[in-house]
Amino acid sequence: MNPANRTRQLNIWLQQQSGDDMSYPALHGFLCARLAGPEQPDWQMPLEGLLAQGKSVALDDKSELALHHLIQELEAQAEAGEISLPSQCRLPNEQPEQVFETSHPLGQWSYGFSQGLACWPAPANLNDPVTQRRLRLAAELSLFRDLTLARMLHQAAASELPFLDFCKRQRQQMKGALNGLLGVHEWSLPSAAPSAPASEQSKQWQAWFEQANGCRTPQARLVWFERIIQDAEPLFEDAFWQALDGHGWSASEARPLLAAWAGRADCLFELGLLPQARREYEALLTLCRLDEPGCRYPLASLYAMTTDWRALEALLARFDEASCALLYSQALMWFARKAPAHAKTCLVKALASNAHVPAYLLGQRKLPKQPPHYWQSGSRDEAASYALQGRTAWLAEGALLWLRTHSK
Repeated sequence: MNPANRTRQLNIWLQQQSGDDMSYPALHGFLCARLAGPEQPDWQMPLEGLLAQGKSVALDDKSELALHHLIQELEAQAEAGEISLPSQCRLPNEQPEQVFETSHPLGQWSYGFSQGLACWPAPANLNDPVTQRRLRLAAELSLFRDLTLARMLHQAAASELPFLDFCKRQRQQMKGALNGLLGVHEWSLPSAAPSAPASEQSKQWQAWFEQANGCRTPQARLVWFERIIQDAEPLFEDAFWQALDGHGWSASEARPLLAAWAGRADCLFELGLLPQARREYEALLTLCRLDEPGCRYPLASLYAMTTDWRALEALLARFDEASCALLYSQALMWFARKAPAHAKTCLVKALASNAHVPAYLLGQRKLPKQPPHYWQSGSRDEAASYALQGRTAWLAEGALLWLRTHSK
């Protein structure tokens, strides 16, 4: 069955059954929760628990066939560790709080997921690390079910980001969280985790980070990052990283080292040592599947600078998000590939994410001498950060005239 026809058929059926309260994304989220649960799902009754108050469901022949095809597709994606949310489940760049309205696709998906979550058996031991990890990831995936829950999670995370920026980051990480949940049964706490660094050592590392932030050149910053790495790296053996299985950031004691590695990669990038920077970024993406250090943004520009469009396309598929750096990189990629229609579509989305970027790329606004340490989505600092990393690629591809024409 054609995926578009399948989606349409299931959407019509679900709206009829729910009185227009649910749509296709809710069904998708529900089935994902069933797949990711601690027990194998019973596909004899695939929709039990989806509708409120235990309402029974009756599938017509077309809807039953469509559901069967969808389940098969999701199982195949789960086996490959590559489940994605439906394409309409995006966080709006304009008025992102709309996502918490009951009709929004992303809110629908989280609602459906939470309905599937309610079908899980009660955990036998809440102190079990795997159970705790499963529940934490499930809570992240239910974030957009309602505003109150989202604010509670924002507060619990003690995030420095404003609430709406926190929501944007969480949406960017949902694909990784979902696939991490599918493989959580294989996860275990590191058996050889080092003890938490002594407070004096932590203070020393923090002081070196502050020294690096105060430096005006990448050469000077690199010295301080190397000092942290040399001090911290011996504390973490290979077995430690292997046990974390791509979730390195979850070990708080390892975060200073990961941040220092990311800082070193940024310095190598700024110094034009692109092969070395690429190796560093890609290694970090292996250690941190969700990319908490944010390596995907400079790496996208690096791929563009080296015209490795295949690698860039794979990165964009892995992190399917409406972020400034990735959207502008995507627009440039399609321009370089001589696909003007795709390029224009991506540029429209990029401009919606941050309208300040063209001014920096075109030289209409002066770039800062140093990259901003912090920025918010849609801000001038974010635009400057991307332009510092990406302008060389736009120049090399001769894309600035096209950008000037289509960004007015």
